[in-house]
Amino acid sequence: MARIVILGGGTGGISLAARLAKKLPPYAVTLVEPSKTHFYQPLWTLVGAGVLHKESTARPQSQLIPNGVRWVRDWVEAVSPTERTVTLRSGDTLSYEYLVVGTGLDVRFDLIPGLEAGLKHPSVSSIYDFNLAEKTSYQLHSFKGGRAIFTMPPVPIKCAGAPQKIAYLADEIFRRNGVREKTELVFATAGPVIFGIPAFAETLKKVVQRKGIDVWYGHKLVSIDADQQLARFEVVGADGTPAIKEVNYDFLHAVPPMRAQDWVRKSGLAFEDGPQNGWLAVDKHTLRHLKYPEIFGIGDVTGVPNSKTGAAIRKQAPVVEQNLLAALAGKALPASYDGYSACPLVTSFDKGVLAEFGYDGKLMPSLPGNPARETRLLWFMKRHLLPHFYWRWMLRGRG
Repeated sequence: MARIVILGGGTGGISLAARLAKKLPPYAVTLVEPSKTHFYQPLWTLVGAGVLHKESTARPQSQLIPNGVRWVRDWVEAVSPTERTVTLRSGDTLSYEYLVVGTGLDVRFDLIPGLEAGLKHPSVSSIYDFNLAEKTSYQLHSFKGGRAIFTMPPVPIKCAGAPQKIAYLADEIFRRNGVREKTELVFATAGPVIFGIPAFAETLKKVVQRKGIDVWYGHKLVSIDADQQLARFEVVGADGTPAIKEVNYDFLHAVPPMRAQDWVRKSGLAFEDGPQNGWLAVDKHTLRHLKYPEIFGIGDVTGVPNSKTGAAIRKQAPVVEQNLLAALAGKALPASYDGYSACPLVTSFDKGVLAEFGYDGKLMPSLPGNPARETRLLWFMKRHLLPHFYWRWMLRGRG
């Protein structure tokens, strides 16, 4: 039996394993992660805009596994919380004393009919994929004009600001290339507002007005026909009746729905109703499972009412670390997560807004002054400081 098993070697799993490895005996922690490559996904927006090459966002997973942590390269198939076992795709079974679920979420292009096939078409792409991010850059820089649509699905999704960030950078690219006047740029969001926190929404409204971006609220992408360059949106009318709206496009940046892995629900670990249905059922403050006290959660897989970002994981990691160590010692859980999340919203190639907030939309700024203002500092942070902090500090259990 492993003392602690961590499922997932993404941001949450690696950073937590690094923290625990400093406090526990060697190989008390087992990390299950099948991937040989680790990605810093927040930079895929800049890859899509042509600022960076995709290779700069990837590193070998083997270089990031903390010393003293056992790495099992396999996929999770099921968890039996009553037996305290994890079944792997290989057929092997791991037993645990405590379990941390940090498997992130699945990006489900297949849930929008026509989208998977459409992504092979020269007019469709998405920055929510390592290879497609680079394709997006080529498409934006070679665009000759017409209707360019950028979609936003219903939340929760990872990095909910990214769908509009790439639209803002596309506007800059089109202007530089002299095709903006020949372009109808549309941001089609399934939501009723541009951003869920009013203070930042006001700033972003000014951004879209300044850029001349047409925002379609309440537009949920439900299918595409790439050969016809046709997108179908579900639009709910004033009387609450949904209708299908068909729109032609010359370029479509599609963001698919996202959800926790199927085994989370099938293992009985997920919320079964409400807005968090299907996500890992943990207490929003302690991050301990609501039914199984020997299970904790971290990162995007958790059903807590926050925004799913790497910044949220940075605040969750010390909470899970402290509470897990207390549980091992038979003590009360001392740490509480306040819902903090941050979204660096780049609005151009030299500025942006740092949206920081917690539960119930509480503003939690770390910089002085008006937290909703556009600043050049944000671009510098996004492009240079945050990647360095991620690789050198956060994943090493320091940040």
